[in-house]
Amino acid sequence: MKTPESLEDSTETAPLTYRQVLGSRNVPPLLLAASLSRLAGSILLFVIVLYVIAEFHSVSMAGLSGFFLTLPGFLVSPIAGAVLDRLGAVRAVALDTLSSAVFISGIALLSLGGTLTEPVLFVLLALYSLTSPLTAGGIRTLFPGFVPEAAYDKANALDLSTFSVIDVVGPLLAGAMFAAIGPNPALLTTAGMYVLAGLSLTLLRGGRAGAPSAPRRHLLRSAWEGITYLFRNSTLRGLAVSYALYQAAAGMLIVIVPVAVADWLDGGTSVDRYVGLMWAITGLAGAVGGLIAGKVLRAGGERRYMVAATLVCAVAIFPVSALGSLVTLGIGLMLVGLAEGAVNVSLLSLRQRRTESDWLGRIMTVSISVNLIGFPIGTALGGALATHSATVALATAALLAVGSAASGRFLIPREA
Repeated sequence: MKTPESLEDSTETAPLTYRQVLGSRNVPPLLLAASLSRLAGSILLFVIVLYVIAEFHSVSMAGLSGFFLTLPGFLVSPIAGAVLDRLGAVRAVALDTLSSAVFISGIALLSLGGTLTEPVLFVLLALYSLTSPLTAGGIRTLFPGFVPEAAYDKANALDLSTFSVIDVVGPLLAGAMFAAIGPNPALLTTAGMYVLAGLSLTLLRGGRAGAPSAPRRHLLRSAWEGITYLFRNSTLRGLAVSYALYQAAAGMLIVIVPVAVADWLDGGTSVDRYVGLMWAITGLAGAVGGLIAGKVLRAGGERRYMVAATLVCAVAIFPVSALGSLVTLGIGLMLVGLAEGAVNVSLLSLRQRRTESDWLGRIMTVSISVNLIGFPIGTALGGALATHSATVALATAALLAVGSAASGRFLIPREA
């Protein structure tokens, strides 16, 4: 049995325990950096909306702030992937976390000085967004370099479980911070979390994912090569279709759940509280599901587990969630969360194993963006259908999940 200190250099293929993975010298600081940066991002998403409404008294401007906070990073993700490969994952993640701290603290400091204008706010948010794919792809690139292939599933499960918990904690903490210390201190606290995330990377030692791997080519050429590599790789192409459909179903649920809760409560004053409870249940179930998936998944079985878990999601969405009560909706969303763990762990492990190591940085950033294309489409579709019938909308979301499972079954190749 390998010692924890030598885990990242191991070639052992026997299943490893969570204790062994966490005992690695590099996994805990990597999880810490990932958790701090994601918590900061989750808090920022909610704080910036509250901040703009409080400071500029404009709901439409708050919506534009969310736009500038997310869209630029999506558009430059292929170039960000090329930058990630050129700098190396550790340097790229450090660049993003520290630059994020600068841009967010800049908003707070300019506001405190009374010189923050709408255009300046949008520019700072766009600059923040431009580097965000570096952490999104970089963290996922680092795990394969610090753990052996036999530990991919468990490392990804630990990573995704922290993500699920942050999905629950982030909005609650954002609201509490904003109410307790005010808008600008909340932004400065968020910037401080990014600084701590960057400093956590200094605890990493050795590994195979921290050094630059791409040859010195023009960034645009490297970005285009990343896009073409994804579409030439049958596994990545199949994952893109399957997970985009899955995300479309998830996007629909974001809109359907509050509509369904309001319908079943007859528009009572407790709608927000119950909606928050539903998503808290889903997030916690997702954390548990990720840990279970990491324990039972084995290399070579990801495609099978992914398809089965997606079908479970489909049944959980319809008919379970559509039976007409808050209890059945809660049960359905809990099942969605549990199954989502297996879907996401399978996706990450399959993508990591079937992508050549020299391409991993570019592919992570490009594929993450491609895979999430379905989400905004789903939210738009959910809004259009849920206004007429939450039941019809849930049935449509379930059909999208079935389509995701079918795409995974027929478009993702079997293990060679």
